[in-house]
Amino acid sequence: MARGAWSQGARLEAAAVRVERQLHRDGVIEARRFAVRTEARAIVVAALAFAIGLAGGALGFWGRAAPVWEGASVGAAGIVVAASVTLTSASVSYRLAARDPRQAWLKGVTHSRRRWMTAALAVSLAAVFALVQWMLFHAASLIWPGAAVDTMTASMIVALVAGGCGYTAFTLAAHVTATRLVLLLFAVVATGFTVSVATTQDDEWYRLNFSELGGRGGVTSAVFNATLILAGGVTALLAMYLLKSLEAWARTESRVTRTRALIVYVVFLVLAACFIGAALVPVSFSQVGHNIFAIGMAIVFGGFLLGLRWVLPCLHWPIIALAFAVAAGIFFSASLFWIGYYTLATHEMVCAGLVVGWLLLFTRTLAAAERADSAAAETDAAA
Repeated sequence: MARGAWSQGARLEAAAVRVERQLHRDGVIEARRFAVRTEARAIVVAALAFAIGLAGGALGFWGRAAPVWEGASVGAAGIVVAASVTLTSASVSYRLAARDPRQAWLKGVTHSRRRWMTAALAVSLAAVFALVQWMLFHAASLIWPGAAVDTMTASMIVALVAGGCGYTAFTLAAHVTATRLVLLLFAVVATGFTVSVATTQDDEWYRLNFSELGGRGGVTSAVFNATLILAGGVTALLAMYLLKSLEAWARTESRVTRTRALIVYVVFLVLAACFIGAALVPVSFSQVGHNIFAIGMAIVFGGFLLGLRWVLPCLHWPIIALAFAVAAGIFFSASLFWIGYYTLATHEMVCAGLVVGWLLLFTRTLAAAERADSAAAETDAAA
């Protein structure tokens, strides 16, 4: 009787394994279909954006030579089109992303949280694309001062900007990962700070720090502080993706506890709050208040690097050793600033490079570990 019971249990377990493997195969097939559909939709979006841009450009520049820069120019139209097309296509694409089996967890997100996640992603992408257009057209105006183009050329330029932005934004928003969010964070900060530097009237700002750009008023301050707010939004979105990644890894790694995952989540939420706080309290309003957020950001992230071995002990030693090396590099750069060898602006650039580089490797390590443990679990179940 015991043997019969064992046989029945074995048959049930084998059936469960077959069902699980079939579901996995179905999920892989559906993920591939989603990727194919996304590519087709992106092409359609690009074509529609191109047509709208061409018609809008022809209507706006009909019968006159359009300046490349200044006033009602091709550059101004390109910036507006890049921002609006990117905002629309990224919003639609990210709403459809929940249909991807690899991102099915998005279906369980509340409507209010889903809206702010979509807004954070779409607005940040739109800002990056618009600022890139600003830099390109501004550079063109410096190379060819006073240049103007005919209606057909102006319309085609606007249409190409619209089509390219529509396609790129749709494909990027279709599959968001923690690593891509780190790249988006870097793009937001890099483009925002570049435009702030290009528009400032204070040629001596670099002798102080980047925060001076946010307290000078005018377009420079608006762009700089908006950049910090967008960076805070992307960092908050990154915190959620890191939490989901750690929760998925926890299913196969017992050392990734709920508490440890929440610690990582809270650390990045605090970093997001520091970004936004530094924008809302510029140096011109309160030097002390601004420094609390700026220095607080460094302290929180430095503490996270030094405590990574205890927060996530399941990570392999190279990424933990790299965390200590980055913390040491930040401290060394700070020492050079304290003795007067570095300006604060130089120290900030060095720290930004170290932090972004480590975050890219950290998120890639988490993704690789999650995939490896999931594959091992599936192999064990099949055996």
